[in-house]
Amino acid sequence: MNFLSPTAFLLFGLAAPIVALYILKLRRRREPVSTLLFWEQIFREKQTTSLFQKLKHLLSLLLQLLFLALLVLALARPQFAFMTKSARQIILIIDHSASMNVFDDTVSRLESAKQEALRMVDNLRFIDEMMVISCHTQPVIHSPFTNHQKSLRGAIESIVSTDVKTDLQPGLAVAYSVAQTKPNPEIVILSDFHQIPDTLLEQQESPDAQLSDMKVRLMSVNLGDEGNVGITQFRVRKSLVNAFDYQTLLTVINASVEEKSFNVELYLNDALLDVRPYTLAPGESKSELFTNFTMEGGRLKAMLDVEDALSTDNVAYAALPKREQIPVLLVTPDNPFLENALAIDEKLDLTVVTPDQYDPDAGGYNVTIFDRYNPPTLDDGNYMFIYPPKEGAVWQIGESLETPIITEWERDHPILRHVHLDNVQITEAYQVQVPATANVLVRSFEDPLLIVEENQNRRIVFIGIDTLKSDLPLRIAFPLIVANTIQWFQGESEIEEYHLQTGEVLKKRLDEAAAIESVTIVGPVGESWEIPVEKGELLFDETSVVGFYELKIGDREEVWAVNLTDVAESQIHAADRVADLLEEEEVVLGGSALLHYPPWIYLVLLAVLLSAVEWFLYQRRRID
Repeated sequence: MNFLSPTAFLLFGLAAPIVALYILKLRRRREPVSTLLFWEQIFREKQTTSLFQKLKHLLSLLLQLLFLALLVLALARPQFAFMTKSARQIILIIDHSASMNVFDDTVSRLESAKQEALRMVDNLRFIDEMMVISCHTQPVIHSPFTNHQKSLRGAIESIVSTDVKTDLQPGLAVAYSVAQTKPNPEIVILSDFHQIPDTLLEQQESPDAQLSDMKVRLMSVNLGDEGNVGITQFRVRKSLVNAFDYQTLLTVINASVEEKSFNVELYLNDALLDVRPYTLAPGESKSELFTNFTMEGGRLKAMLDVEDALSTDNVAYAALPKREQIPVLLVTPDNPFLENALAIDEKLDLTVVTPDQYDPDAGGYNVTIFDRYNPPTLDDGNYMFIYPPKEGAVWQIGESLETPIITEWERDHPILRHVHLDNVQITEAYQVQVPATANVLVRSFEDPLLIVEENQNRRIVFIGIDTLKSDLPLRIAFPLIVANTIQWFQGESEIEEYHLQTGEVLKKRLDEAAAIESVTIVGPVGESWEIPVEKGELLFDETSVVGFYELKIGDREEVWAVNLTDVAESQIHAADRVADLLEEEEVVLGGSALLHYPPWIYLVLLAVLLSAVEWFLYQRRRID
């Protein structure tokens, strides 16, 4: 036995005044009386009970001393060795991932887990300690080791639901690291266990696994096999066939044990855009591609018109950036075919000038097309040359080719996608000396007719055919080549994607020259954050709820979409092997009832009981 407050034994010094008060004799007062006859009789009666009176006096003293001893021992806080050895250090991991939002009956799985955790706190012994950790993909320590029940209850109540997928492995890693510093640790996991961490499976299969020497107890709050339908993919990319359109891929899975029929509703800026009926067999998934969106972009939302156990995966979001028109400059003496091919494309902001009107210093154009003209200088940029004169050409031009025949073309190159050049009639072309850094896309036997060159700052497309002396402008291939070339200049399919999965970190590089010190972010439910920008980089990790996040960057706004879209998270039923790992509730909560409170509590109660006994004996005249 040892004592946590040994200085309390100094209070035993109070026994001295108590004893002194009991051994102190009263000084009797002398009084003359007329006779001793009556007093002698009383004196003889008192002598017969003197021994009993002394015993009563001594018993009262002993009770007072015992009362003092109990109080001093309580203040000294005794601790027994067997208590220290049986003390547990419980590391409680509460899963608050998206699947814990499933409602079993009228209570969510997360609320069931928190109620179970609170009951564990109520059953803690005074010698036990508990640490509270929440986890979805990232662990958060809500309370370090303590046996202060109010703090533990507050930590458990502070755990909120999220829309993040499940990965308890990081939480287990933190718990295992902390447990190494404790003599008698136990790891308790409260989850629905629709996924089992790899570490637990290894523990079951191998005695040498990481947690094999650790008490790990699993308590499930998964009460049923509720059916669920969910969106598992909702991604946006630039269209492969239209530089100003988007392609949105939607995938839906039926994770139920029965067939499900429902509608998929697509909204753009809260306006209904499309409705499609779905009927999925158990375990079946279906993917569809949506196209033909407005150039203005906006907020795209997909919803499943179905009632199921998990509503989080019934909605998905996508941000469609606004597509600006491409400024294009056409320098030509006169080419109605080329002008018409460019003018009908509403994606282009076309400017047409003659060679005499061309200003080499005029900027602001993404693409410049030179038709039968060579500029005096050529800066970095995107340029298309169509049969330029031999003198001053960007590349060396050789002899003329009369009635060349197109013999081969690179059908897989983006510029020639969906282009057919069979039997094209060409009256005049010329030979071109191709630089080593260029690629030939169209040939007439060994002679190149369409060449591309690409480096870090400049792209060139060179057509060595006189289009005015050919039937190529009369074919559908001609406007396709022009449109594909402009699209290739803009980039084939890459766009900056403004979407994340819940729990991912939003990372964005900002122009340091703009000197933006902070960015305001408004979340889906109206919460707001002021995030500092450090070294031109924005980092934001509060993406635990699905929906749109508005970024206010200087004087402009940007919208990001955050979705769950996880196949495993939509499978809300318990994993197949979890039953073999679960522990009975009593095993976790069990413990001696006598150790529920520290010994000093019992000592105080015993002192109070002793005081009551003394009062009773005094009232019955059994003690003085």
